[in-house]
Amino acid sequence: MKFSKYNIIKEYEGNTLLYNSFTKSSIILDENIDLKKFEKDSEIDKFSEYEKKLLIDNGFIIDDNRDETNELKYIFHQKYFDNSFFNIVLVPTLKCNFACPYCFEKGHSCGKENIKKYFETLYKYAEKYFKLHNVVQISLFGGEPLLYIKEALEFLEWVKNDSVKNNYEYFVSIVTNGSLLNEEIFNKLLEHNLYSLQITIDSDMETHDNNRIFKNGKPSFMLLIDNINTLLPLTKKYEKFKFVLRINLNNTTVEKVQKSLDYIKQDIRSSIYLLIRAVYNTKTYQKNNNNSLNELKPYFDLGKQMEFKIITEKYNYQTCEACGDNKIFYLMPDLSIWKCINDLDFKQSCFGKILDNGEVDLIPENMVNWYEKCSETFKDEECLKCKKLPDCLGGCPLYKAKHQQKSCRSFDMVCLPYLIEE
Repeated sequence: MKFSKYNIIKEYEGNTLLYNSFTKSSIILDENIDLKKFEKDSEIDKFSEYEKKLLIDNGFIIDDNRDETNELKYIFHQKYFDNSFFNIVLVPTLKCNFACPYCFEKGHSCGKENIKKYFETLYKYAEKYFKLHNVVQISLFGGEPLLYIKEALEFLEWVKNDSVKNNYEYFVSIVTNGSLLNEEIFNKLLEHNLYSLQITIDSDMETHDNNRIFKNGKPSFMLLIDNINTLLPLTKKYEKFKFVLRINLNNTTVEKVQKSLDYIKQDIRSSIYLLIRAVYNTKTYQKNNNNSLNELKPYFDLGKQMEFKIITEKYNYQTCEACGDNKIFYLMPDLSIWKCINDLDFKQSCFGKILDNGEVDLIPENMVNWYEKCSETFKDEECLKCKKLPDCLGGCPLYKAKHQQKSCRSFDMVCLPYLIEE
């Protein structure tokens, strides 16, 4: 037997934490334990049988013949080239009824918008290609996707019939600002296997109503709170549905965020998953923020104390929580296909375009370059020696493609969700 190469010992909030980035297991060590016992494989036999079993069961001690890095490499490639699952993110418009200052799509049009042509071409594409997969996920994004929900729902009705005809599963997710959501739309989405709906609140009411405002300057905080409190009770019979409330941290405090969450009725909190992130700078938004990705623990703890659930699966052997190295592509208003739209000026993220007949005109060099940026971590000596590799896999492919260097994550950012007890 030998110690896993991905064991991390870290002082954490007055405790000594043993964490394994491969298995995501964590153990708080007894304060009297000799940490030197974890430094050499020859020390393994000094553990009691109970301790040894606990360490083996959670992946801290492994068989001599296991090569965890090769296993990780296999998992990555299996996910990257798996054709059974396909996620198409529909972005028929970049228009929005909000005027959020940090919107990364600000100033972009991505070609002339033509909603009629967009969906006509999408039908042709879907008829040719959806049947080639076992599972198809249709994600509604924007801009604000509810601006064209009528067309989207008509398309989902077609997918429902086509999935029966061609024997594939389909499900739906949506990221929306929530202002146009109502009971009728919500129920129709639920009928189409809606598994995830995400709405964002900015920190506290004052911050939110300064940032996430309608274009006419009207505030939106209480509207969203009322929608959440009204619509969540409708989901009780939909066991697979997940409501995600993203909390943007923007020069705020735990106390201010608590005041926001206090508005949500207590009896629905256990049905809400919190995704907590600090607002970051983009090309069009440059502001100081005293909140960072490395200081999320107090907000996770707050969520648990208030009986919310915490998103825990966002980093699981993948380079990015958005594209996730899976078969996921964004279909933009001009019918171009993108792997990532965080920077629409970076054209190497564009993989091609859907033609009027539904066929795909690909850009092979961009596809190959993206794969190389995702997989090059397995050739990077620094990455191969890093104990956090399973949590990171070299980090954001877009960043690497743009800057020709990796962006390493902190221990807190990649590991904290796994330390929150369910």
